Amino acid sequence: MKKLYYKFTKKYWSMLSYEHARKHNFVVQYGIFKNLKMNDKISWGKGDIGSKIYGIYENKIQQKLKDISKPILIDIGAADGFFAIGCLKSKICEFCYAFEETKKSRENLHLTAKINNVKNKLSIMGEVTKDNFFSLLPSKIDFSKTTILCDIEGGEFDFFTEEILKKIRNSNIIIEIHKNNKKNLEIELLERSKKFFNVSIIIDNNKNFENISELHKLNDIDRNLLSSEGRSYIGKWWHLSPK
Repeated sequence: MKKLYYKFTKKYWSMLSYEHARKHNFVVQYGIFKNLKMNDKISWGKGDIGSKIYGIYENKIQQKLKDISKPILIDIGAADGFFAIGCLKSKICEFCYAFEETKKSRENLHLTAKINNVKNKLSIMGEVTKDNFFSLLPSKIDFSKTTILCDIEGGEFDFFTEEILKKIRNSNIIIEIHKNNKKNLEIELLERSKKFFNVSIIIDNNKNFENISELHKLNDIDRNLLSSEGRSYIGKWWHLSPK
């Protein structure tokens, strides 16, 4: 019964979210990425599109990127390009290197860049690993002018080796920390990170609807579904800032 209820709720959430995005022609209406035009060929997280349109999707991460605001963004796990193109469109960064392993998402990323007139400010690449990361970037990249955003579904524990962290120690880094079955992986990554960075924790627990008039008209269930990011646990990120 629980699984059936979850399946129905998820389907309704996706339909509701897509309906609201379509109503606004897939253009972000509020927040830091306001006026960003998403495309309707969603390959990742169809249910998230409503919260993106209303500017509340991972809003603390949007704010952190704005606060850091470096010329270069390296987006590892860029998906359809919400953050990559959002940062370019809002002039949080001047150029973005976007890594995404899924072909369909790369195609959507390219399309989103095109419709927002920033394709000349974006370099799209495929899967990145700890072994090829530096070879895929310009050899003379200045990491002190770089923000690194990483969301690779648990791959962060393997990717951020001590060698990589040492080489990018002048960057600001935002890592989404995913749930894992081996708690020591998180502890070990934290210990490695603290050798080179100050580490602060960001918890996704604050959605403010005050200025979003469209959400005021909805019942509590629909409003909270639209703000949902479909997580099975509360979102958590680390911000690594240079010591």
